[in-house]
Amino acid sequence: MKYKISVIAGSLLLAAVSLSAQAADLKVKGYIAPASCSFTIGNAVIDYGRIDPNTLSPTSYTKLAKKSTPYAIRCGSNAKAKIGVKVVDNRSSTRIPGLMTSQFGTGYRDNYNYGLGATAKGQKIGGYVVHLRNSLADGKPAYVITDEGYGGTWDPRSTEALGHTANISTWRTGSAVTPAQVNTVTGNLEVQAVINKTAELDMSNQVNLDGQATLELRYL
Repeated sequence: MKYKISVIAGSLLLAAVSLSAQAADLKVKGYIAPASCSFTIGNAVIDYGRIDPNTLSPTSYTKLAKKSTPYAIRCGSNAKAKIGVKVVDNRSSTRIPGLMTSQFGTGYRDNYNYGLGATAKGQKIGGYVVHLRNSLADGKPAYVITDEGYGGTWDPRSTEALGHTANISTWRTGSAVTPAQVNTVTGNLEVQAVINKTAELDMSNQVNLDGQATLELRYL
């Protein structure tokens, strides 16, 4: 009887040792996320309507009137973030190289030149520029700065032009040329189209302006 008891006791001891060798996992979770921000444009279609061919030049490019629409970027309640805008030119194959430099100066290289579509015969119609005007960050004046693809090297854009491809544009509010932490940014998107020489277009048929770009909100 004592033997049996000692065997039982030994079994209990082994069970206790076995239980003490069990493991439990400790996990640490969470997430880091930027403030959730929205980007809206008042009227995303800039419409020039009917353009009288007699107002266009057969031998030189013709600037059309400036048109603008309001834009707004708003982050969550009391949340602030460094935000910027990156643009994709969806009509890049129809750009006329050097067009904006010839019309607006050396600060307007082809990364500020947006294609305006092509005729049925493949003739390039022209281009347009986009500016961020009258910008306010949290109700205070804000100034456009741009990284032209150099990895955080910000350039103050006195022209306020909005470029595409590698460009990212954002805003500063102080003297330092660095992105500001903001809750809201408001202002106007200003567009100005330039039409190709009509001698290079088939004017016997209707020519439809067909510019299109995608503006993407980026967290910096």
